[in-house]
Amino acid sequence: MRSGGDGTHSILAPQSLAIAFAISVALIYSTQSGDLMRTLPDIEPITDFPYARAALASISDALVMLALVSIAALRSPAFVLSLAGIFSSPWRPLLWGLIVLAPALVACLALASPAPDVEAADIVWKAIGGPITEEVVYRGLAIGVLVRLCGWSMWAACLWPAIFFGAVHVWQGEDFGSILGVVAITALGGLLFGWLFVRWRFNLWPPILLHVGLNALWLIFDLGENAIGGWLGNGMRLSVVAIAIAATFWLAPRAERAADGAAAA
Repeated sequence: MRSGGDGTHSILAPQSLAIAFAISVALIYSTQSGDLMRTLPDIEPITDFPYARAALASISDALVMLALVSIAALRSPAFVLSLAGIFSSPWRPLLWGLIVLAPALVACLALASPAPDVEAADIVWKAIGGPITEEVVYRGLAIGVLVRLCGWSMWAACLWPAIFFGAVHVWQGEDFGSILGVVAITALGGLLFGWLFVRWRFNLWPPILLHVGLNALWLIFDLGENAIGGWLGNGMRLSVVAIAIAATFWLAPRAERAADGAAAA
């Protein structure tokens, strides 16, 4: 447990507990926001874009978490947002992302068929907008605050939002077995994205790039209808994960590794 000197609190301090409770309420809200937005009337700004309700749900997830944490922490929304890592330098993560995703793209071009009926709106939201907002909510805000402000350990802070991240994707399953598989795979993905965020010293760009890259490959190529996928999709995903972890140990700046260890202690 940490306290005070670096701006963090002991994990059992009243304010830390209040902030963790605020994050938990926001994460619970994120599992219901999609259903809530589906109750909105069919007015023109919403009907013009196929993913308007999903976008509004994700934006509301971020705003609810930002508001609740700011109130619980007695800090400004700008300060809370500064913990999310979205203002970190993207340049080294971009090199990392190229190393991680380029082999998967080559493999998909050689072995996979193009996915049918992909439209521009699918790419804008499913491959770009959705993953970015999910990383801001589930990794940047949730993990950033739990570790950097509440004193949680890295793995505890990564696991808690990963559970909700898996639950949000329950709609991808069609029966109990597929639902369980989708939730497990997406929760494990949430753990990986969280580890990348902390390991890169709270830089949100590596999980954003990996999430966007995987979603784009899954959308553009016929790798499976949901997170479970087929043999090619699963093989590609496992290879990307292995390369992402290895490249992180190589490219995450050496001076930052000690800081990451301290943050996770």
